[in-house]
Amino acid sequence: MPETYLISVAMKSTLLLATGCLLLRLLRGRSAESRHLVCLASLLSATSVLLLALWSPHWSVMITVPAQQAAGPVASSTASPVDRWPMAALIVWAIGALVLLMRGLGGWVVLTGARRTSTYFRDGDGAEVRIADVATPLTCGVLRPMILLPASARAWESERLRAVLLHESAHVDRGDCLAKYATQAARALLWWNPLAWIIAARAGREQELACDEGVLRGGIAPEIYATFLMEIARECRGRLLFGCAMAGGPALGERFRHLFEWREGSPSSTRRTALAIPLLLALMTTVSFAQKIYKIVPGIVPPKVLEKVEPNYTDEARAAKIEGTVALSVVVGTDQRARDIKIIKSLDSGLDANAIKSIKAWKFQPGTKDGKPVAVRARIDVNYRLK
Repeated sequence: MPETYLISVAMKSTLLLATGCLLLRLLRGRSAESRHLVCLASLLSATSVLLLALWSPHWSVMITVPAQQAAGPVASSTASPVDRWPMAALIVWAIGALVLLMRGLGGWVVLTGARRTSTYFRDGDGAEVRIADVATPLTCGVLRPMILLPASARAWESERLRAVLLHESAHVDRGDCLAKYATQAARALLWWNPLAWIIAARAGREQELACDEGVLRGGIAPEIYATFLMEIARECRGRLLFGCAMAGGPALGERFRHLFEWREGSPSSTRRTALAIPLLLALMTTVSFAQKIYKIVPGIVPPKVLEKVEPNYTDEARAAKIEGTVALSVVVGTDQRARDIKIIKSLDSGLDANAIKSIKAWKFQPGTKDGKPVAVRARIDVNYRLK
């Protein structure tokens, strides 16, 4: 993996995560639902950089310049030694990602076991409610969500049970279990970036606060709900805190402050914010992959061939004794490879195809502008000569 790819991924993903942190600060007075959406959108946008950086953009900004001499490839030279640090970085990244993904898989296995041994309690709003060997109420499952309650829930008073089910039903309605898995996967892939850990932790807190808001909208008074939260936290002594645990997430002090400071906002305003945030981050993700393509003019150092693969003659062209030149227009990117290859002077369909196939395997020293690698459009002449 070229070092340019690693540097590009690091810079662009960090930019998107930093933008998410800035939006969270600007949305301090908004609903927790909007802030959770910021966390999720910024994590997914930053994660998409890992794949999109491998994809050459289909659109770009072409800088129009005066006519100039076309540049052909220089003679093949011995390939320069490739630094080993990109491969070492890739191995370290893969190990870290695998460890975190296995940790998440372990939590899923424990939850699956709790679901399997649970017993029916009652029907809930959008999910079945069951009694399981858990220490705190939680929601699990993506395709078939289920609310799990501890055995002590059978003795709860009706108001406390209603508050708990309002909270957990809000997780179901919001699809929080899927969001939780997406957050864990994004954090695993971006584990090397401290901002990913910060935003992933913030996502968990905002998720719980958003569901607390659902309880208040259901008519439960803040002081009564705060008492229930305190009782649940006191009872929680178990090890199963995976999934959307009611006692997990933010510290009780933060949740209490949120309960007593919360004021229901305009639903239309919340919807507009919810739509604007992912659109903004999606736009940033797309724009971050726009790339200027330069032509060779004074101030632009043309690319050079480092590794060259000679094209093969086709049997038909050899039999017809065809000789000549195939002229191609290519864009040599900062990844040392040619793309956007177009025939500008054809010789023979088979020879044209072999010339394109050959150039795709060439390795280039990228062109530069002011000493920095840039994408450069150049002309390459491939000569076919019979011996």
